[in-house]
Amino acid sequence: MVRGALEEGRVEECVDARLQGKFPAEEAIPVMKLGLICTSQVPSNRPNMGEVVNILELIRCPSKGQEELG
Repeated sequence: MVRGALEEGRVEECVDARLQGKFPAEEAIPVMKLGLICTSQVPSNRPNMGEVVNILELIRCPSKGQEELG
């Protein structure tokens, strides 16, 4: 359900109504996509927890990733 809603741009259907408007949507979408990757049916496609933490940090502070690349 979440995958389909995200692909169709219906993010609001993926978030509890009590949370809507209380967080930046540009952060919610990557977190939901990360959740989909973490629940992949193929275990080898799932990131390990270190990778998950790194991705969450990049979502929270995208400029940090740019600093590491430069």
